[in-house]
Order: sequence, then C-alpha cells, then structure tokens
Amino acid sequence: MKNTIIIEVDTDKEQAITFSKTSEFTPPETKEQAAAVVLNDIACLSEAITTLILLASQNGYGDKKELIEASTKTIESLLGPDNIELSNETNEH
Repeated sequence: MKNTIIIEVDTDKEQAITFSKTSEFTPPETKEQAAAVVLNDIACLSEAITTLILLASQNGYGDKKELIEASTKTIESLLGPDNIELSNETNEH
C-alpha cells in the first residue's frame, strides 16, 4: 500500500511542524479508518527516522548509538509529567 506523508518543518512559524497528504489521499470516513492511517504513518515515519540515522552513521555524521538515544529521549518525553497537547489545527490531516 502506497503511503505519502508530507512533512514541513519551518522553525520561523508558530506551528513549526505540519503534516499533510497528497491530493490523491482519500480522507478516512470513520474513526477506525483514521486510526489505521495514523498508525501506518507512525510506522512509516519510524522507518524513515531509522533510515536517516543509518545514513548519518554510515557517512560519519554522527554516532548511531547517540542518534538513537537522542531520538528515543525526544519520544520518551511524551511520557513525562508535562502533558503535551496539540492544537486542533495540528490534529487535522
């Protein structure tokens, strides 16, 4: 199944990171379908991060263990005492 995720990172914007889909994307009609899309996106983005870490490591741009630890620390921060909330705009596809 083809999956396209467009990620824009612009640190000059108030909402620095935005996610979108291509015009061919058919929005889910049910909560279950939406959950499947989001979970698939997370799996694809995890694979992309893994590929980027390997690329950096293989080219001597960073230590693989340190890059993995930094990524893991960022993700694990979601489990901390600060309940991070996304705005409604961020929750949209």
